Amino acid sequence: MDLTSGTERNSILKAISGLWQQPLASRSPFEADDPMNDPEHIFRESSMVVRTDEPTSIIALALNSPQYRDMLSRSRAEKRTAVREAKLTEGEAFMPDDKSVAESSSTWGVVDVDAIELADPTEDMKIASSKLPWAISFESGGLTISCTVLYPEQFDALRRTYDCEKSMIESLARCIKWDASGGKSGSAFLKTRDDRFIAKELSRPELQTMETFAPAYFDYMSSAVSADRPTLLAKIFGCYKLTFKKTGKDKAHGGKSKSTQMNLLVMENLFYNRRFSKLYDLKGSTRNRRVQSTGRENEVLLDENLVETAHLTPFYLREHSKRILRGALYNDTKFLSDVNVMDYSFLVGVDSQNNELVIGIVDYIRTYTWDKKLESWVKESAFLGGAARGEPTIITPKQYRQRFLGAMERYFPLVPDRWMKQRDSPEFEEDSHLLELWPDW
Repeated sequence: MDLTSGTERNSILKAISGLWQQPLASRSPFEADDPMNDPEHIFRESSMVVRTDEPTSIIALALNSPQYRDMLSRSRAEKRTAVREAKLTEGEAFMPDDKSVAESSSTWGVVDVDAIELADPTEDMKIASSKLPWAISFESGGLTISCTVLYPEQFDALRRTYDCEKSMIESLARCIKWDASGGKSGSAFLKTRDDRFIAKELSRPELQTMETFAPAYFDYMSSAVSADRPTLLAKIFGCYKLTFKKTGKDKAHGGKSKSTQMNLLVMENLFYNRRFSKLYDLKGSTRNRRVQSTGRENEVLLDENLVETAHLTPFYLREHSKRILRGALYNDTKFLSDVNVMDYSFLVGVDSQNNELVIGIVDYIRTYTWDKKLESWVKESAFLGGAARGEPTIITPKQYRQRFLGAMERYFPLVPDRWMKQRDSPEFEEDSHLLELWPDW
């Protein structure tokens, strides 16, 4: 395996590609005793098997560990104490509501005060998480594995909101490398073997972006759930930094210990347990947004492919579905524009058997940095012939949003009928507001 010294970053997916490529007998004595060459490990106080060639199993081990559960329990206890002190300070007396009494398992109607104070996980998402991430380490047989959990309390609250905290641990125990077609980021992807979750490898700049983007994301998701407002954002359920480190010194690497690092973002699989006749990755642009269709299964098509076939098989929507789609797109893209995010994609799965479209917004943690501003300026101006090449691929987040909304309006037309209102074909102007477009929302 090609591993770097110290803490220098090296992709685990590149490192694990060399596992078991040669028989054990053909290796040198040093390699045969190397714990990094053994893909399966069992650590104390855990019945889970960690597989170094399946990195998500490390996350499952960490989330199921006594250390993590203890830290989570202490955090919740501190929040309960803070809530009680705040109520006493404000002079608010404790009084359980009728719902709390009705849901009580006690025949006397006795309620659990702690359960009431933490009954709504969406409130936990709004509370600032620990300033420092939680680092959980495991050591066995000369190998140290570490999982650093970013925003642990808030991601836990988000998983509890969607009732997947236990199922995610079970799913992450096994994964496979996944070739996600359609994107150009070059990031590596993993998919759990049960197909429920996807893990994306993050570069260092993407990780830094996530660390600043996360608080706004939690606040937006919390308000969306509380208001029962539809959102198309593919849900992110965790962000982790993984480290493999061989204990002791390695003579082959100048007496320094070997270390491998990886950053993973865990999100839902929008297309879990579904089969599609077509898949689209849409950005609202027709510049270099076409692929040669091969007809193979799960082939991802782009904007120009959709435009070419729209006159034959348009994606007509009924009025109710169209209004929900517009509202969700408007709110989600406004949030992303406000936090300076652009270049996100709209995934569409065409389920011809059930006559349904499965949709969602993905890749929404890329911010508008100074290098993109420079590239956009060059392409928009006549400098170096940029203006003659058509629309720029990189524009501002606000411009990207307007182009994106306009394209989605064209891609998914409303089924015309005699009751259709004129305002059902709005223009997405800069000063438009959601309640003006749909006053009965």
